[in-house]
Amino acid sequence: MVRTQLYTSGGEFNLPDGTNYIGPYHVHIDNGAMVGGFHKTEAHDRLTPANASARSKVRSIQQELSNEAAANRRNTRRPRTASYSPASTASSGSSGY
Repeated sequence: MVRTQLYTSGGEFNLPDGTNYIGPYHVHIDNGAMVGGFHKTEAHDRLTPANASARSKVRSIQQELSNEAAANRRNTRRPRTASYSPASTASSGSSGY
């Protein structure tokens, strides 16, 4: 899962070469913050949080994504059971003997 369309005006993340990053980014549940507003299949840089506040922000987003993924798994795993009512299966008074 990925949280998309995030933006930093600077001071939060550094590029792999250590320069400050300004611009759109997205956060992966496992890979953290990355360059660009949306995930793409082409290679793109991972961002390193520049301070404790940015680290906390990324962790918080990752926890939200983890919670959403868990909720989705619970919702898709629910067994679809027919409603059972003993009254609906009772005979109409004859024992069948």
